[in-house]
Amino acid sequence: MHKMKDKQYDKVFVFHGYSFEEAVGSADPLNDAVGRIAMNFGELEEVLSSCINHLLGTEPEIGLIITSEMSFKAKVHVLASLVKKEYEINELKISHSDFKDLLYMCTKSEELRNKLLHSSWIYDHSKSHVEIRRRKTSAKMKHGYKQDEEPLTPGQVLEMADYIITTAMYLEDFFIGCYDNYECLLESVIHA
Repeated sequence: MHKMKDKQYDKVFVFHGYSFEEAVGSADPLNDAVGRIAMNFGELEEVLSSCINHLLGTEPEIGLIITSEMSFKAKVHVLASLVKKEYEINELKISHSDFKDLLYMCTKSEELRNKLLHSSWIYDHSKSHVEIRRRKTSAKMKHGYKQDEEPLTPGQVLEMADYIITTAMYLEDFFIGCYDNYECLLESVIHA
């Protein structure tokens, strides 16, 4: 068996304490935009958890125990079922049609997040300006191997991130409008 004399890597992760600027220099608009997709989607997941907890009427920690291991899709399904039951029992201030629109927006938000975060990127320097393309490969039984590419600008990715955070805000507004005692479980902004 051949053993490497001098390792060129370290298998253990260690924080080195570098600032962002020391590590990478100035920010890249695409990387920032993709990061906002991830952060805004996390906020949407927390709003879903808060809504489920409110409808279950449990203590916050119990609600988080229930929702923390759920997939996003499972949270959407559980919330849809709980709100459907609410419409059968109570008269809510907002129409069922509006809530269905919110469910669509949640599903679309997950689709956008998956589209971006489960892709690879091509930086094409052959054009007059650098074009960035998202690449997605798949190998499904029905279609076989498939590769899709689409050009995306950082602005387009920011629009997707904005759609996701807007979905979170509308969902929270829906619950605030329907339930006087609704509260978010985990605050994402802490004020002094």
